Amino acid sequence: MARLTAVLVGAAGTFALFAASFVIPPVGFFSGILAPFPVMYFRLRHGRSIALIILLTAVTALTAVFGVNAAAVYLLQCGIIALVLPELLLRGYGAARTIAWTTGVSVAVLAAAAFIFTQVSGLNLHQSLSGEISTSISRALALYEKSGVKGEDLSMVKQSMDLAAALVIRIYPSLVTILLGIVAGCNLALIRRPAFLMGYRFQLGDFRELRLPEPLVWVLIVAGFAMLVPSLLVTIPALNLLVIMTTLYFLQGLAVILAIIARQAFTGIIRVFLWVMLLVQPYLAAFVAAIGIFDIWGDFRTPKKQENL
Repeated sequence: MARLTAVLVGAAGTFALFAASFVIPPVGFFSGILAPFPVMYFRLRHGRSIALIILLTAVTALTAVFGVNAAAVYLLQCGIIALVLPELLLRGYGAARTIAWTTGVSVAVLAAAAFIFTQVSGLNLHQSLSGEISTSISRALALYEKSGVKGEDLSMVKQSMDLAAALVIRIYPSLVTILLGIVAGCNLALIRRPAFLMGYRFQLGDFRELRLPEPLVWVLIVAGFAMLVPSLLVTIPALNLLVIMTTLYFLQGLAVILAIIARQAFTGIIRVFLWVMLLVQPYLAAFVAAIGIFDIWGDFRTPKKQENL
């Protein structure tokens, strides 16, 4: 009876969280990120077979209500993470390795699925995505026109959107990778407390101690110089790699700043101020990423000893 209840509750929970992204998009984006959590929770509580049954039940329900495409997106965005992440935790992986491997497996499965889809259907997935982005821009411009934006203002908005669309079309592989990493990281953070209450003692470490392997900086440097090559076959992969590496060093920079803040008075107030500034000043993220890069040589988290004069 307990297992049947787990299946029903787990399937209903993950279905509702993911379905909200279709019904109420602004809120649903965040609930969709947490959709793997019910599957992960019951995997740790009742085992792998229950998790698989929950996942298959949710896929069946999504197919019946929203169609095959929605179920496929759920499976690729949430299902792989829900199955892989708890398995890595149970094998003693730390937080960084768990997120990295989970994201890597998800990206590999997604790439394989995209390749198989293009081969079977004969459709050009890149062109389809480009068309969807262009359609979204046209709809957004129509909304601006209806709201009264005209003339030069409308032309400036259109130009900005066209530039943004061109950039998104080039870097969507890295954006998808980052999104999958965010999904994995959020669910890892969410499962931490329930897992502790269930008796698991995962050694996840402290985010403030996050340190990327030093050789990774060469990947960042090589990707940066590759952007100078006059060939799209080189610059587009380099740009995607640059976006991913910059995001990783942003996280390391954030860990450095939080470690320094933890040693100050009024830690809570300073931390809130940091989050607010990152929200209202997105360009601050570049400064945080720079701190993450130079931490390799500066070791900012180690308190400097004052010499007695």
